[in-house]
Amino acid sequence: MFDCVVLAGGGKSEPLTEQEGVSNKAFIQVHGKPILAYILQAIQETPSIKNPVVIGPDRDLTELHREGYTFKAVNEKGGMLDNLAAGFENVEQSKPCLVVTGDIPLLSAQTVENFLALCEPHDRDLYYPVFKREDCLLHFPETERTYVRLREGYITGGNLGLIKPAWFLENRERLDLFISYRKNPLKLMRILPISFLFKYLLKNLSVKDLEEHLSRLLNLQARAVFSCNVEIAVDVDKPGDLELIRKVLKK
Repeated sequence: MFDCVVLAGGGKSEPLTEQEGVSNKAFIQVHGKPILAYILQAIQETPSIKNPVVIGPDRDLTELHREGYTFKAVNEKGGMLDNLAAGFENVEQSKPCLVVTGDIPLLSAQTVENFLALCEPHDRDLYYPVFKREDCLLHFPETERTYVRLREGYITGGNLGLIKPAWFLENRERLDLFISYRKNPLKLMRILPISFLFKYLLKNLSVKDLEEHLSRLLNLQARAVFSCNVEIAVDVDKPGDLELIRKVLKK
């Protein structure tokens, strides 16, 4: 069994939230309920998950409690890393914990179980899902993603991970720069060895290279997990994403 932390805090004004009249995109309404409710339903239906902890605004989380969703509510603390630290203070820190962002309403219990199975034997500090561009375009051609060209092809990441809280809490400062560059592959290259740049330009950089160098950079044992469940790569960032989500969930 795994603990779970859902990040639904740190709401900020952006075109999509202004359009929908909310302060936090996790609470955008989709067919009568907030995006976060779809995620919580998936988590609650996942046999391998216990003790879900949700970080977000008190008032909105209280409303979800009234609607019957079961989780431990933690008031949002600030940025993503602050919220993650707050969540990890409420779970068992020596065992891997599932971390889910609050903007992937296509998540399902089966998808979570599939990801956890891919991460066996669960002995690393970090497991992160990656997807090939052709798989993303096959299932969701409307979605715009940031891809990195690697030896295996064009790759993108998902919006959940399996993380050991003890590693995070001990190495919090190392993550600040990495997180700030996570959606800009070229900036990310600047904090990696020069050999990375050459391999990247020669189209010879592999997922294994990333695992090894990021493990050294962040003082951890990391593993990228190739997944075909591309719905965990479909987050709600733009009006087009929301339109897609509403269409898929209506079915």
